Amino acid sequence: MTTNNHNDPKLPANPPAFLISGYRTSSLEQVPEENEAEQPEPELEAVPPEEDPLSKSSIRLERYTKWLMAATLVSTFCTAWIAWSIKELHDFAFQQAKSVNDGIEISRYEIFAANRRAEAIEKANELAAETSRGQLRAYISVLGISTQNAFEKNMSSSFTYKNVGQTPALGLRTLTDAVIISSSGSDVKPPRTYSTSYDSDSDPTAVLGGGIDASDPINRGSPFKEAELVEFRAGSKLYVVWGVIYYADVFGKNHYTRFCRYFKNGEPNRWTLCKTDNDSN
Repeated sequence: MTTNNHNDPKLPANPPAFLISGYRTSSLEQVPEENEAEQPEPELEAVPPEEDPLSKSSIRLERYTKWLMAATLVSTFCTAWIAWSIKELHDFAFQQAKSVNDGIEISRYEIFAANRRAEAIEKANELAAETSRGQLRAYISVLGISTQNAFEKNMSSSFTYKNVGQTPALGLRTLTDAVIISSSGSDVKPPRTYSTSYDSDSDPTAVLGGGIDASDPINRGSPFKEAELVEFRAGSKLYVVWGVIYYADVFGKNHYTRFCRYFKNGEPNRWTLCKTDNDSN
């Protein structure tokens, strides 16, 4: 009975030739050479494309290139669409701005026309009001001058005036004077001129209704001298009276009426208008 010892080493299934009994040593030495000669050279195994790193990189690069081209096309399309949208928005904004500008111009012309119409109406109203004031306002006109005690030292004169307007003359004041001066041809002027405005409020005033006349003396501070009267009687000197009437109309405007007359002894027309100071407003 044979027992197997598991601790003993197992022999190979095909033991080498040198272990077989009866095998010659010389033959043992030649076996490796024959085995080497008979053993074919190992062939290089081809690596599958899936396992080649270079191939994988090329595939990835190709995929990335395709994706990049697609993204570029999409980006180009989006850019073109955005550019077209911006152009459309610009054109729309330009049209809107033009419409707004046209509306503003139309409104401006309408406002201008309305202002012109308002100005025309205002001027027409002012003209009508001025015409009405001109027809109704007070007008003071000097009617004439009379002289008492002519050629005497106490020679004096008075003048008559009338409100020829339709409304009263308010705040009426008169300033007058008289003098004997040398004759200087036909260009006769008073020694001094009264102003067209009166600023003093201390003098008494009067009211003269429309269509009413009045008379005031021509004031002179002292009597005439005898020498002046001699030359006046001889015709070498003139007797000059002048003055001014201040008043206001019921519309609040101030007015004046100035007068100047002279008398030369021996002339047919006794009272003659001076060259100046016969005016009114």
